[in-house]
Amino acid sequence: MKKNMKRMNIRTLTFVALVTSFPIPTFAQYDKNWSLQAGFGEINMVENKYNEGDQYIPEDKGNTFYLSADYWLSLRVALNGGLYLEQQGLITNYADGIGLKKVNMFGINAGAKYYFFPKKWVFQPHIGAYIYTNFLNLARTKGESKVAIEQGQPGSRGFLTYDVQCPALSLSPRIGIDIHLLSSLSLCFDFDYRIGLWGSNKAQLRFADGRMVGQTVGIEERNIRSSISIGLKMDFPVRPVSGKTMDNLFRLIYYWFNQ
Repeated sequence: MKKNMKRMNIRTLTFVALVTSFPIPTFAQYDKNWSLQAGFGEINMVENKYNEGDQYIPEDKGNTFYLSADYWLSLRVALNGGLYLEQQGLITNYADGIGLKKVNMFGINAGAKYYFFPKKWVFQPHIGAYIYTNFLNLARTKGESKVAIEQGQPGSRGFLTYDVQCPALSLSPRIGIDIHLLSSLSLCFDFDYRIGLWGSNKAQLRFADGRMVGQTVGIEERNIRSSISIGLKMDFPVRPVSGKTMDNLFRLIYYWFNQ
């Protein structure tokens, strides 16, 4: 997963560099009533307090996916709402993926965004504030399971004990940027800092064999996590696209998939 994320980051940077290398078109000050956006990203659990006696491991990782819509109140202010799915991993450092156990959250998010630049500009930075509701895993979950160690100490086995309490509500400031690819299509980058109003993830891994037999690693994380995501947004009503603009888009897609 780490290699895939690194590759995705390289592709993203190359993609942005190519966008900026093309002649910048101008967009008329047309009215767009609403927009539809979909994307995915990576979650980072930003705080890890580990219990005395446990060895330190880095913060856990996760994934996020979303589908949302904007409703434009003015040229620079939009209300935003939609659905999101968040997967948090426990003990990511020893897993071939986001964690030895996955914790899912799903719900509705809503907020507002403010755009700084005139609509005719290709680059559209913005700030916003959001509320995330969660309808899954609201009950406190405890358990123990036998796990296979896939990273760090591959081939070893251990016992994972966990105590998970997901928040029903999270607050998040957001910064982001939309990059116009076509008249009505934008590439979107967003950074969220999601603060769970309560809840935590606690877990301990005890090695049952191998070089670290009998040793333990542990996490104790408040439900505060950062999220970096990438997505595509379509504005409605959709405007016609010129042949030259389509040629530029095909070039971007070609370079993206050949990095």
